[in-house]
Amino acid sequence: METYHTWTRLFELLPYYSWIVDRFHISTIAFQEREHGKKYDFQWLEERLNNLGFHIIFCTRNSASFASARKERIKVSGNPSQYDNLQIFINEQEQFRNLISHSRLPSLELDISDSDIDRAVNDIADWMEETGGLWAK
Repeated sequence: METYHTWTRLFELLPYYSWIVDRFHISTIAFQEREHGKKYDFQWLEERLNNLGFHIIFCTRNSASFASARKERIKVSGNPSQYDNLQIFINEQEQFRNLISHSRLPSLELDISDSDIDRAVNDIADWMEETGGLWAK
């Protein structure tokens, strides 16, 4: 928890910076629930992140597209065998979807099954502008 307090304090000290934080507290909640059956309360963190204007962008893909994504991923993976059972990733995506649905932070679920990065970037930028996510509160 101290790490989260430290990062949050850094965000608070630098409120006009643009931050992209990959797999932050939602990942921790998911992992601890899945692997250890523990539920951690991060409401304090979400309140502070919300006060700073943080948003969640949840990139997803439909179940049918995981196999083609796997082909690309194993080209650069140091451990390709971790992608042998794609159901693990499908289940994790559902777990993330559920956790994010309970978050107090504004969130966008973005389907990237088509791997169209230009479209995804534009959709994210448009949504961030619409929701005020491009400017500090």
